[in-house]
Amino acid sequence: MRHSKLVPDVNAGSMADIAFLLLIFFLVTATISSDEGINRVLPKDCSTGECDAKISERNILRIIINGNNEVMIDNNMVTIESLKEITKKFLR
Repeated sequence: MRHSKLVPDVNAGSMADIAFLLLIFFLVTATISSDEGINRVLPKDCSTGECDAKISERNILRIIINGNNEVMIDNNMVTIESLKEITKKFLR
């Protein structure tokens, strides 16, 4: 003859509530780091109305990136790996 033990049931009705409250708590208290991006100095707002300042062509580095991740600098195709060195050289 087998002895059948009665296994007590776990009341799981409030488990979903507790899990939901914990999820909300961690979402509210967690800090999400954001990308800093590229630091750059933007031009000041033109309050005088005369904003036709001439920028020397030697101070402009044109970088064009297409959908195929190809990089063109001053009408020359370059690799992404060499972009950092070209930019450093331009800034000097």
